[in-house]
Amino acid sequence: MSQDKGNKMNAILFDYCHQFPLADLKEDFGDNSSLSFSFIHRNKHNWFYGIDGAYIFGDNIKDENIFDNISTVNGEIINKDGLFANVLTYERGFSSFLYSGKAYPFYKDNETGLYISIGVGYIEHRIRIQTQEDIIPHLNEEYKKGYDRLTGGVSAKMNVNYMYFSKKNNIKIYFGIELIKGWTSHLRSYNFNTRSYNSDNIRNDLIIGIKTGFIIPIFKRNDSEFHYK
Repeated sequence: MSQDKGNKMNAILFDYCHQFPLADLKEDFGDNSSLSFSFIHRNKHNWFYGIDGAYIFGDNIKDENIFDNISTVNGEIINKDGLFANVLTYERGFSSFLYSGKAYPFYKDNETGLYISIGVGYIEHRIRIQTQEDIIPHLNEEYKKGYDRLTGGVSAKMNVNYMYFSKKNNIKIYFGIELIKGWTSHLRSYNFNTRSYNSDNIRNDLIIGIKTGFIIPIFKRNDSEFHYK
């Protein structure tokens, strides 16, 4: 009699990631954050695959003169009542990836270890313009598109995560690093701020992130196959 054993796992992952933009993206934004949701399936041979989605947010906009052409000499924007308006700007975006990789458990019969993966997907980012309660004719929903720098495109991601599964309690956490490379382009043809048409050139958007999160196994099974001779 021989016995083959292996672990299968399905899980949902939630994480927070602090991200550092590089290359072209660094010209537009400073450090930002993301919240991510992911589903992962691992087979008994420690190969895994999954899908994830992330919401990107921040408030560090590099262009401080984005509204110069519609503001006073003191940098104020006037609303429809002739009063100074309160205009706020934020970074917003999202990403989604399909990924696969290999797990390297540290212990027998325990999932704790390194999980290394690569994936392909889509990333998009823009400047969110919030006018609060002010009505500003030159910053209505249509005109905002001329300032929001909406950008998106195909992207790739590499993750190196350490996942910890306690055998004594229900603690299941992970932390790691990620590298995202985006081949993005401008999705708005004209930029009101520079009064020029945006280039069709492909951008080089790079992001390095440090993440931490928790794991919710939704199905886990030890498979045993017996072969009788």
